[in-house]
Order: sequence, then C-alpha cells, then structure tokens
Amino acid sequence: MRMARLHVTGMLGAALWVAAGCGRDTALVRQAEVTHARLLASAETEARPAPGRSALAGGRLGTCLFFAPREEEAATPAGGEGKAPEAATPAPQPIEGKTFGEILKADIREGPAAIGRGFAYTYGKPENLLILGAAFGVDRIVRQNWDEDVRHYFEDHRSSLAETGDFGSVIGNPVLHFGIACAWYGIAVENRDAKNHAFSKVMIEALAVNGLSTSLLKVSMNDRSPNGEKWGWPSGHMSSSMCFASVVHEYYGWQAAIPFYLLAGYSGATRLQDREHDLSDLVFGAALGYVVGHSVVKGELPQIGGFTMLPYADRNAGGVMFVKGF
Repeated sequence: MRMARLHVTGMLGAALWVAAGCGRDTALVRQAEVTHARLLASAETEARPAPGRSALAGGRLGTCLFFAPREEEAATPAGGEGKAPEAATPAPQPIEGKTFGEILKADIREGPAAIGRGFAYTYGKPENLLILGAAFGVDRIVRQNWDEDVRHYFEDHRSSLAETGDFGSVIGNPVLHFGIACAWYGIAVENRDAKNHAFSKVMIEALAVNGLSTSLLKVSMNDRSPNGEKWGWPSGHMSSSMCFASVVHEYYGWQAAIPFYLLAGYSGATRLQDREHDLSDLVFGAALGYVVGHSVVKGELPQIGGFTMLPYADRNAGGVMFVKGF
C-alpha cells in the first residue's frame, strides 16, 4: 500500500496523518461534540474546530483542536466570588485512629479489586484502546523504517550513554519503582498522612496494572531484543518509568513530573545504547505507561498540555484529536 494512502495516528509527539478535512460538518466534529457532552457532563455542546493543515508527501498533516463552551460547574456562593472547581485526584480516606496493621490489612484486602478497577479504567474505554492502537501503528512504522538504522548507529557509535547505562537500567527498573511506591506507602501510613497514603496506593495499583499489561504483551509477542534476549517488546523499563511519571503528574502537576519524564527518556536512551531494546520497543512502552498512569488515577482519559486526547477514525481517515473546554 502506498504511503500516500496510509492514514496512521500517533501520540507523544508523533505526526497525525489526516486524509479528511476538518470542516464543520465532518464526522470528526460530530464525534467531538458527542465526546464533549460525555466528558464535560453538559447536556449539549457545539464544537468549533480550529484546524491546522500543511501539505506533505501527497497527504495532509493536520492536528485538529476543538474548543467548546462549558457550563458553570458551581454556583456563586452567597456573599462570595464564584470559583470553578479544579480537577482533583481521588479524595484521600481518613486513616487517623487506626493501627499500621489495620490499615495494611484493609489495603491488602482491597488490592485485587482496586487493580481490577485499574484495568477497567484503562481498557474499558474504547477511546483508550484506540489510542493504544494508534500508538501500535506508529510503533510498527518505526520498526519497519528506523529500528535497523538505530541499531547500526549505536553499534558504530559508543556515546557517553554507554558509561552510565547501568544507572539508566536501575532508574528505569520496575522493581525500583515498586520499591519506592511501597516505601512511600509505609512512611505515609506510619505518619498517618492520608494524602500520601492515597497517592502511594494509586501508584502501586498503576504500576501493577502496567506491569501485568507489559508482561502479557511481552509473552504474547515473544519478540527479541537487539542483543538476542527474549521478550523485548514492549520495553518494561520505559512503560514503568512513564507510568510512574504520569501518576506524579496527576497528583502533583506537570512541573513536578518533568524530572520523572526526563529520567524515563534517559533510561530509554541507555537501553538503546546497551542494545537492550529497539526504538519501537520504547515507543509503545512509553504510550502504554502514559495511558495506564493517567487513566488509573481517576479513571479518566489521558491529557497532554490540558487537552484531553481522543481518537478519531472513520472509513477514510484516522487521527488523534485534542479537546479542551473553556
């Protein structure tokens, strides 16, 4: 199939190939309107597209941004100024007056159900499945076009990453992430810190969902790493690192998460230098961890820069749209 006829979608900075226009009466606009109504919990919304297009390789490169008016979420209190409530993470449950053992036993009993909800939040939404499907499409393109070149580059060029590869392997290791989350949990419970208790619980749940998902994909694909090791795809280091950073992002904001996203990228780069992974292994691993981390926290769709990521597809086109209310 010729590249001009391929319509693929991407996330985390990948290009969006969109064959159909973003006119007011297109299926894309109608889907955005329906999605707005559900996500913003308003009765009716009318999307107004502001498309950007440029010509490239016989197709059109477009990122469709949608803005829609949003109803007031809270009435103005008497004698005070109204303020729209900010999106919040799940409210922490009080843990005062309970012993460490009582809290731990209750959380262990709740654990399987919480992890089950995490899977439902991540994979129970068709939108998330389509986003991951889009990421898989980009992953396959990377595999066919760039994996071999990246392998040869790192075979021929020994960069400074080679000197710190062990450090990159350690900071991206899922075992380390679980260890940090468990230590965080223990300190929070010991100090009866309800907020950090809730954060650490969600972090453990998200890492569990991500770890199980990554392991199942590794076994089912049975792919080989550049160094010949089994179960190369997707990268567990990258998916776990991105999952960890995404949960921090949801709880403490993107500014707090920046160092963790940078460490995830650094760890991934060292995996390329050490020939532990191909570039495509990192692409889907990053997408998986990002979606799982953001979805498990609140059961919501992942966001980038305040825009909710939503897939779009019809018989003639595919893409990812970014939706924001104002």
